[in-house]
Amino acid sequence: MSKNITAFVDNVGRVIVGEHIKSKSKDFVEIKEPAVVNVNVNQQNGQISVQLLPFIFREFVKQEARDEGVIWKFRTDNVTTSDNLVLDDAIITQYNNIFTKPVGNADSKPAEPSEPEVVKLFDDED
Repeated sequence: MSKNITAFVDNVGRVIVGEHIKSKSKDFVEIKEPAVVNVNVNQQNGQISVQLLPFIFREFVKQEARDEGVIWKFRTDNVTTSDNLVLDDAIITQYNNIFTKPVGNADSKPAEPSEPEVVKLFDDED
């Protein structure tokens, strides 16, 4: 099932990413499992990192609501949208990783890490 992942800017300037749900009212845009785009600038080298943070952490929500996913209503007169924005696959993947339920049971052990392949960069001299 393909999710309709979208992004918009809310009334305080946060970029919100989430699954757009067909709204019952033209006054609201309904977003399931929204996440806030958090941008950090490394002070030493000026590099920028982008991270998605859940609008509300799953641990704050009862299990029943976690399973179904929380839907938030944002007033349409308080958000800014784009008609031609296409999100990069890396953002979609990061979003899905936040809200995808873990597979397997709690008793299973994680797979043992395998040894990385050694790549020889230089010829050995005798």
